[in-house]
Amino acid sequence: MGNLKTEYMGIKLKNPLIVASSGITSNIENLIKAEKNGAAAVVLKSLFQEQFLEESSRIGAYLDYVQYEEVYDYIRNTVDSMGQEKYFNLIKKAKEEVDIPIIASINCVSTKGWIDYVDHLEKAGADAIELNISFLPTEGEITSEKVEAKYLKILKNVKQNSNIPVGLKIGPYFTAFKNFAEKLSNYGADGLTLFNRFYQFDIDIEKIDLKPGNYLSSSDEISVPLRWVALLSKEIEADISATTGIHNGEDVIKQLLAGAKTVQLCSTLYKNGFSQIKRIKEFVNNWMKNKNFESIEDFRGKLSRTESEYPHEYERMQYIKILTEEKDMN
Repeated sequence: MGNLKTEYMGIKLKNPLIVASSGITSNIENLIKAEKNGAAAVVLKSLFQEQFLEESSRIGAYLDYVQYEEVYDYIRNTVDSMGQEKYFNLIKKAKEEVDIPIIASINCVSTKGWIDYVDHLEKAGADAIELNISFLPTEGEITSEKVEAKYLKILKNVKQNSNIPVGLKIGPYFTAFKNFAEKLSNYGADGLTLFNRFYQFDIDIEKIDLKPGNYLSSSDEISVPLRWVALLSKEIEADISATTGIHNGEDVIKQLLAGAKTVQLCSTLYKNGFSQIKRIKEFVNNWMKNKNFESIEDFRGKLSRTESEYPHEYERMQYIKILTEEKDMN
């Protein structure tokens, strides 16, 4: 058996396989299954601030009649804390039932919201925090500079109030992504999860209405995160965790060759169950044996741009191939 040990955000892991934040990681039973099948860590389902705002709104009609501000705040905060307590208790229970690291995930709509949760997550026993930022700038007056500034402000505030590692799970839709990734790393991000797969949007032409798109990824979606992992690994201080489009052992090896410290699995577990983790580990071990690699460190980042003799290939390869190869269009 090869040595699959790795380290992510300063946390030692027995292998690079992490179960990504999703409905799968929302209960203790699944966390136990994940560990038994070989997961090295789990990222809990995100704690969404909107959940508690929505719950609070249900008593909005009553609150309209509350005359004293202190009473209003007490009732609002009590309702908000109910869902949060369930999340904090899940962390505490997980730390009792499993031995693998537990990474909390928070998704808030206000800067203050992020900070308020950090202390509670630490006290509950979380080993690290993943900030799941999915801000969609739909107003025309919001510039790219303002968008980046929002992310950096959140990160800075959380880092100042946290004693455990803090990573960010972000999307690829930034004007100059490498520059932004470097800023996040310089602002203290311990890890970057590339990339957040936002909820898909679709239209039902029969009902003439909106409908959700495919919520599960496929291996075809690995290209974007794979390229950026290869471009960024060994060039920024933050550790990189790859996600989206990772479904089998081959996909995992690709991301490790590109330079990822860890990979996060989600859709493949929905499709194939937790036993897929075992199959992926076996594939990686057999591949390493066939290639005479004793540990992941022997080949991690071997195909990153930093290690390449022809770094331009990571930017232009697909265009060159399309232009120089004849295609049969029939």
